This record gives sequence, structure tokens and C-alpha cells, in this order.
Amino acid sequence: MPLEDKALRLRIMREIGKFNIDASRIDVKVINQVCYLGGEISRMRNPGAPTDLRKVLEQIHDDVEKMPGVTDVVDDVRFR
Repeated sequence: MPLEDKALRLRIMREIGKFNIDASRIDVKVINQVCYLGGEISRMRNPGAPTDLRKVLEQIHDDVEKMPGVTDVVDDVRFR
């Protein structure tokens, strides 16, 4: 994995961490500036957690797609 892909992966993981979801089972891979999101996300147990995980995933997809260095985003994330 090129060094740029590793740095980009860390930036994407930090971005996902900003959302109020349980993303501990999400898998992020970056290969040749293409981001692959896999695994599963679920709601947090706190009352302020978002109710619509599909909207949250769309927002994550849009935010990652806009990041400098990302050419495409492929997501295969399941909801739990």
C-alpha cells in the first residue's frame, strides 16, 4: 500500500469518527486513491444518536468523496 493511501485511509477514518454512530466494525481500505467502505454500522446507544443510518451513510459517502486525493468511493456497508 503506497504511503499516500495509508495517510488517506487515516483521514477517512477520522472523518467517519466524527459521526455519532458505532463504526467500530467498519472496514476502510484505500487502493490507488479509491476508498472502499465495508463492514457494518449501527446506532449508538445514547439518545442523541441518529435514527436514519442510510442518511448518515450517504453523508459519509459524500464527505469522503469530496476529500482531496479520493477519486472514487465504493461502499458495501450493512446496517445492524
